[in-house]
Amino acid sequence: MTPDWNALHAAINALTPIPDTEWEAFKQLAAPLNLARHEHFIRAGETGQHIALCLSGLLRLYYTTPDGDEFNKSFCVRHEFIASYSSLLTDAPSFFSIQALTDSELLLIRFRDFRALYDRHTCWERLGRLVAEQLFVKKEIRERELLLLPAEARYLLFLERYGRLAAHIPLYHVASYLGITPVALSRIRRKITRKGSPAS
Repeated sequence: MTPDWNALHAAINALTPIPDTEWEAFKQLAAPLNLARHEHFIRAGETGQHIALCLSGLLRLYYTTPDGDEFNKSFCVRHEFIASYSSLLTDAPSFFSIQALTDSELLLIRFRDFRALYDRHTCWERLGRLVAEQLFVKKEIRERELLLLPAEARYLLFLERYGRLAAHIPLYHVASYLGITPVALSRIRRKITRKGSPAS
């Protein structure tokens, strides 16, 4: 896989301008990574070393209990950065795993190399800050939805947010993400279908 560097540069420039010379420096540090469906980017207990940008595909971030139960915390789609950030920042094992739900293409860079870019140009510090802000907003929205919205409203927002990619997420993963049982999700989907709204 050869990344479409021009399209990727344009996507990141939409967040913050990256001068051509800095983009060339980034390209020298980044490498493509293909993940097959069900393959992991990182598993709980491993210490993170890399940050990745999703070029295509769909990934889930999930916790595993000591009994083996899994709880999905988030999903990652095209042009989103992904990593176990607490592991990277503390050099400690990750508390959660990241797994590809479809064949996925990532652009990989060692976290220490990415942080070294901060010293090259302020554009990289600005990008890092913007990514952190986006993650904070995403986390806050997720918490608000779980605490304040009924399950049906959370499901409709999920469909709106992930669009056609939602069809690639098994329903038991969707239920886990919504904080409900698969049986409860089935009831919600039947109710929505009776109303004439799309349920998948």
